Amino acid sequence: MQAVEKWWAQVLLLNSGLALAVSLGLLGAPLAEGDAGLVFGAAMLGFLAAVLALALRRHPAGLWGGLAYYAVQVIAYTPIGGGAGWSVSAGLSIGLVLHFSQAIVVVNLLALVFLVGTIALLIRRRRHT
Repeated sequence: MQAVEKWWAQVLLLNSGLALAVSLGLLGAPLAEGDAGLVFGAAMLGFLAAVLALALRRHPAGLWGGLAYYAVQVIAYTPIGGGAGWSVSAGLSIGLVLHFSQAIVVVNLLALVFLVGTIALLIRRRRHT
Protein backbone atom coordinates (compact mmCIF):
# COMPACT_ATOMS: atom_id res chain seq x y z
CA MET A 1 0.00 0.00 0.00
CA GLN A 2 2.95 2.32 0.53
CA ALA A 3 3.55 2.41 -3.23
CA VAL A 4 0.04 3.81 -3.82
CA GLU A 5 0.50 6.44 -1.10
CA LYS A 6 3.89 7.38 -2.53
CA TRP A 7 2.41 7.77 -6.01
CA TRP A 8 -0.48 9.80 -4.56
CA ALA A 9 1.98 12.13 -2.81
CA GLN A 10 4.02 12.51 -6.01
CA VAL A 11 0.88 13.51 -7.95
CA LEU A 12 0.05 16.01 -5.20
CA LEU A 13 3.60 17.39 -5.41
CA LEU A 14 3.33 17.79 -9.19
CA ASN A 15 -0.13 19.37 -9.00
CA SER A 16 0.82 21.82 -6.26
CA GLY A 17 4.13 22.62 -7.99
CA LEU A 18 2.21 23.61 -11.13
CA ALA A 19 -0.11 25.74 -9.00
CA LEU A 20 2.89 27.45 -7.38
CA ALA A 21 4.33 28.24 -10.81
CA VAL A 22 0.99 29.73 -11.91
CA SER A 23 0.57 31.77 -8.73
CA LEU A 24 4.09 33.19 -9.08
CA GLY A 25 3.46 34.12 -12.71
CA LEU A 26 5.90 31.59 -14.19
CA LEU A 27 3.19 29.74 -16.14
CA GLY A 28 0.08 31.07 -17.84
CA ALA A 29 -1.50 34.48 -17.70
CA PRO A 30 -0.94 36.60 -14.59
CA LEU A 31 -3.64 36.22 -11.94
CA ALA A 32 -5.50 39.07 -10.29
CA GLU A 33 -3.95 40.24 -7.00
CA GLY A 34 -6.53 38.59 -4.73
CA ASP A 35 -6.67 35.40 -6.79
CA ALA A 36 -2.90 35.03 -6.78
CA GLY A 37 -2.83 35.06 -2.98
CA LEU A 38 -5.52 32.38 -2.70
CA VAL A 39 -3.88 30.17 -5.31
CA PHE A 40 -0.46 30.64 -3.68
CA GLY A 41 -1.86 29.70 -0.25
CA ALA A 42 -3.58 26.60 -1.59
CA ALA A 43 -0.50 25.62 -3.61
CA MET A 44 1.77 25.96 -0.57
CA LEU A 45 -0.64 23.85 1.47
CA GLY A 46 -0.52 21.12 -1.19
CA PHE A 47 3.24 21.36 -1.60
CA LEU A 48 3.89 21.07 2.15
CA ALA A 49 1.38 18.22 2.42
CA ALA A 50 3.16 16.35 -0.39
CA VAL A 51 6.58 16.87 1.22
CA LEU A 52 5.19 15.65 4.57
CA ALA A 53 3.61 12.62 2.92
CA LEU A 54 6.88 11.70 1.21
CA ALA A 55 9.12 12.42 4.21
CA LEU A 56 6.93 10.95 6.97
CA ARG A 57 5.44 7.93 5.28
CA ARG A 58 3.99 6.43 8.43
CA HIS A 59 2.34 9.66 9.59
CA PRO A 60 -1.01 10.69 8.05
CA ALA A 61 -0.33 14.47 8.22
CA GLY A 62 0.51 14.63 4.51
CA LEU A 63 -2.72 12.91 3.55
CA TRP A 64 -4.73 15.26 5.78
CA GLY A 65 -3.02 18.23 4.13
CA GLY A 66 -3.80 16.79 0.71
CA LEU A 67 -7.41 16.40 1.78
CA ALA A 68 -7.57 20.10 2.67
CA TYR A 69 -5.76 21.05 -0.57
CA TYR A 70 -8.30 19.26 -2.75
CA ALA A 71 -11.33 20.20 -0.63
CA VAL A 72 -10.93 23.95 -1.26
CA GLN A 73 -10.83 23.33 -5.02
CA VAL A 74 -13.89 21.12 -5.49
CA ILE A 75 -16.54 23.87 -5.81
CA ALA A 76 -16.36 27.30 -7.43
CA TYR A 77 -19.34 29.64 -7.05
CA THR A 78 -19.99 32.83 -9.02
CA PRO A 79 -23.22 34.82 -8.52
CA ILE A 80 -24.77 36.03 -11.79
CA GLY A 81 -25.78 39.48 -10.51
CA GLY A 82 -22.32 40.21 -9.12
CA GLY A 83 -21.18 39.92 -5.56
CA ALA A 84 -18.81 37.72 -3.65
CA GLY A 85 -17.97 34.38 -5.19
CA TRP A 86 -15.64 31.52 -4.30
CA SER A 87 -13.05 30.04 -6.61
CA VAL A 88 -9.70 28.42 -5.93
CA SER A 89 -8.31 26.57 -8.91
CA ALA A 90 -4.81 25.49 -8.02
CA GLY A 91 -3.16 23.02 -10.35
CA LEU A 92 -4.93 20.80 -12.86
CA SER A 93 -8.69 20.98 -13.22
CA ILE A 94 -11.50 19.66 -15.37
CA GLY A 95 -14.72 21.44 -14.56
CA LEU A 96 -18.38 20.54 -14.77
CA VAL A 97 -20.27 23.84 -15.18
CA LEU A 98 -23.76 24.08 -13.72
CA HIS A 99 -25.87 27.12 -14.67
CA PHE A 100 -28.56 28.15 -12.18
CA SER A 101 -30.84 31.18 -12.20
CA GLN A 102 -28.84 33.02 -9.53
CA ALA A 103 -25.34 31.64 -9.91
CA ILE A 104 -22.89 29.52 -11.84
CA VAL A 105 -21.34 26.60 -9.98
CA VAL A 106 -18.27 24.78 -11.28
CA VAL A 107 -17.40 21.35 -9.89
CA ASN A 108 -13.71 20.51 -10.36
CA LEU A 109 -13.88 16.83 -11.28
CA LEU A 110 -10.14 16.15 -10.90
CA ALA A 111 -10.11 17.67 -7.43
CA LEU A 112 -13.19 15.61 -6.56
CA VAL A 113 -11.52 12.38 -7.73
CA PHE A 114 -8.36 13.16 -5.76
CA LEU A 115 -10.42 14.18 -2.71
CA VAL A 116 -12.30 10.86 -2.75
CA GLY A 117 -9.05 8.96 -3.33
CA THR A 118 -7.37 10.70 -0.40
CA ILE A 119 -10.35 9.88 1.83
CA ALA A 120 -10.09 6.23 0.71
CA LEU A 121 -6.36 6.17 1.55
CA LEU A 122 -7.03 7.66 5.00
CA ILE A 123 -9.79 5.11 5.69
CA ARG A 124 -7.59 2.24 4.51
CA ARG A 125 -4.70 3.46 6.64
CA ARG A 126 -6.96 3.76 9.69
CA ARG A 127 -8.25 0.20 9.26
CA HIS A 128 -4.73 -1.23 9.02
CA THR A 129 -3.36 0.48 12.13
